[in-house]
Amino acid sequence: MTKTTIRLAAGVAVAALLAGVAVAQPAAAPETPRPSNDPAEFLRDPPKPASPKGRFSLVLLGDLLYSRPMAERPDPKLQEVISLIRSGDVTIANRESPILDLETFQGTGYANGLLWGEASLAKDQKAMGIDMVSMANNHSTDWGPEGVIETIRLHDEAGIVHSGAGRNLQEARRAGILTTPKARVALVSTASTVKPNAGANDAFGEVKQRTGISVLRVRPIQMVTADQMALVRKMATEFASPRKPAPAADAVEVTVNEQIYRLGPKTELKWEMDLYDHAGLLKAVREAKDNADVVVFTIHAHESTTGVDDDTPPPPDFLIRLFHDAVDAGADVILGGGPHSLRGVEIYKGKVVLYGMGVFFINGEIKALQETALRVWPDPATGKAPPPRPEERSVRAGGNPASWYDSVVAVTEFDGPKIKTVKLYPLDMGNTYDRSRRGIPHFADPENARRILANLQRDSAPFGTKIDIEGSVGVIRIP
Repeated sequence: MTKTTIRLAAGVAVAALLAGVAVAQPAAAPETPRPSNDPAEFLRDPPKPASPKGRFSLVLLGDLLYSRPMAERPDPKLQEVISLIRSGDVTIANRESPILDLETFQGTGYANGLLWGEASLAKDQKAMGIDMVSMANNHSTDWGPEGVIETIRLHDEAGIVHSGAGRNLQEARRAGILTTPKARVALVSTASTVKPNAGANDAFGEVKQRTGISVLRVRPIQMVTADQMALVRKMATEFASPRKPAPAADAVEVTVNEQIYRLGPKTELKWEMDLYDHAGLLKAVREAKDNADVVVFTIHAHESTTGVDDDTPPPPDFLIRLFHDAVDAGADVILGGGPHSLRGVEIYKGKVVLYGMGVFFINGEIKALQETALRVWPDPATGKAPPPRPEERSVRAGGNPASWYDSVVAVTEFDGPKIKTVKLYPLDMGNTYDRSRRGIPHFADPENARRILANLQRDSAPFGTKIDIEGSVGVIRIP
């Protein structure tokens, strides 16, 4: 086009505007609508009550950390436990690892420790009486998005309802719903302890959706006293640079190496939830209650009050708030998981909050990537590779805490809309070097059952929960 032609075209456009004729302009790309970041939005109105028909029981289990089929194992004591979990109306657990056929699987591993289970495990879970599983945890994406999709496919094929994972965030966050003769049961699942890039994402702008799990993003806040804050400010000032200037002399919150320090009355570790995730989960719970008679909310969370994983009975502050909010949004039962140790039980507004269920199996196989297997650091004394360690007889180097081998089956019994009792059946998970026994649930003997239940009494007391020990079973009665 010549300059003259350009001038003529411009003149025509101006003339058209002066004449009142509209000239079409390129349409602006529509903005992606943003979800709510206000959790209170889903708490303003009370949810409808639970509505199962007559007597209805939920059997609740901890983490399914196993890799080979167990349902037909010729172990009479295991079969006694399986008989109990088959006895309820609906049984729910957390599927801790992806399941897949390593010979035909087209994906690869994405984690230092690749937890794995045979492709047959979905049908094996079904044979044990497990009806619903959460798929949101810190091992869900060990085998990448292909592993997530394959695990979903195999559970669908076996007829097990699941939640917490999906091809996008809407799928991952949406409740799985199981219809039974007595009740429609909805399961909403999430995880706060996850591997990098584990979170499912919806399409956003020009970025396509991503397969993954429902993630609740949390961040640790280290509360410090005035004297400690003075030291933190001094350290941050010494580390200051043009891109990270020194904090103000009276700063009450300082970040050093991505750790947030905040002034408070005492030293303690607190946690904050991302508001989009917090609100999104409550929205999912409320929508689940609108479409079901009973709602169960689960989370896989290794966070603690100390920063030490797996063996800290008091739940972190954010879990208490989240679980109370989930009940206020419509959850009837809360199933906490992540730490392999048990935590206490709370009855909140007549609903059951199990802060930590421990494990149901701890017998999983872990595969290694080359980058994990071939990694060694120099011995500081010689500068060379240290001598090889003898083979460990335990599950992991250094052994597992004894508390990992205490667990329970929790049976929650409804009578119409009200939960009347929670029965806690203590399990002995086999704390032994015998690999054929270790990590497999048996009912605890009377002495160990009383010890496990006494520990639960202690850890539940801060919530005002009374657990009666009747023989080898703990009973919580809800007026």
